[in-house]
Amino acid sequence: MPARFRPRQRLRTRAEFDRVFRRGVRLDGRWFALIAASNGGEEDRLGLAVSRKVGGAVVRNLARRLLREVFRRLPRGERLAVDIVVLAKPELANRGLAEIDSELRARLRRLPRAPLAPGAGAAAPR
Repeated sequence: MPARFRPRQRLRTRAEFDRVFRRGVRLDGRWFALIAASNGGEEDRLGLAVSRKVGGAVVRNLARRLLREVFRRLPRGERLAVDIVVLAKPELANRGLAEIDSELRARLRRLPRAPLAPGAGAAAPR
């Protein structure tokens, strides 16, 4: 298990987020929605969207830290070489690490394999 959440494991630019939103597969859960799209690389990358609806700055930062930690702890066998954007819901603020971990793993298991091929996601509305 890597010691930290590395910069290469992060979605950073708006273009990267937009690509995931356009081509990704969305799975809604109780505490967050997950959108995933193939990145054509060897490593998963994570992007977080935690709005003010989740809570104040302290609560939002805690939610981000918990989500990053759960992502960091994923075993290599569960990684799919995808870019993942997690859209936090307000209910996430009251959850612990174990609950978030089980929810994220459940969402990742539900990801279809075929639509995540590069360029095979849902077409963007024009």
